[in-house]
Amino acid sequence: MSTRSKIGILRKDGTVDHVYSHWDGYPEHNGVILLSEYSNINKMNHLIKNGDMSILSEKIYPEPDKPHNFDVREDRQENVCLFYNRDRGEDWKHTNPRTSKDLERFKQECKMSDCEFAYLYSEKGNEWLFSPIPYGRESDMDFIYLKDEFIQDNIEYDDSFKEDYLIYDGIELMKDLDYYEYVDNYRDDSEAYFNIKDMLENHLDDYIKSIEDYKNDVFEDSINNYLKEVKDYYSLDDLEV
Repeated sequence: MSTRSKIGILRKDGTVDHVYSHWDGYPEHNGVILLSEYSNINKMNHLIKNGDMSILSEKIYPEPDKPHNFDVREDRQENVCLFYNRDRGEDWKHTNPRTSKDLERFKQECKMSDCEFAYLYSEKGNEWLFSPIPYGRESDMDFIYLKDEFIQDNIEYDDSFKEDYLIYDGIELMKDLDYYEYVDNYRDDSEAYFNIKDMLENHLDDYIKSIEDYKNDVFEDSINNYLKEVKDYYSLDDLEV
């Protein structure tokens, strides 16, 4: 049986961008994946912009040189999301992300759906929020911190900082620094993702130097903050890079 859920981002302006997830929407599965692997606004933006999904998993983009088949499990990459549009070619107008004008409207749309759980990443608070979706329209939805739900139910999770976050933060930094250069260098975000992943894992010194050499006064703080993230993650503070 499917356990349907809504997954979204509560924006700083109060709007909610959200998508539908078909399978395993209960906290012990989708909740754990979201808190453990998607506690980063840039990664969440990439997840949401791919639209409705059949399966939520730890990775968004499949490796380009391997099959990722929606209908054939044997040809499906492990731990990679399955999206209805990208992976099965369903009409984007039926699977694209939706935007609710505020949280109350999002709650109404949840209660009119056939979903059982709702998850929201707060862009302002950088926290995951959670609520069951009541069957009856009269009952209210009371969002709580997802961590509190896990503590109450003794659900294990790992919300440590991930290399994945460095990759998605790097993608967005490159777009900010020179969007046209980004478009010239990469066919899509998936190609950029695997390029940065390779640089971090195999050419870290070159990658850091390329960021350090980028002169941009407008984004100086963003560059410095990102470099600090990278060096802290790889414990490079005291090393020559």
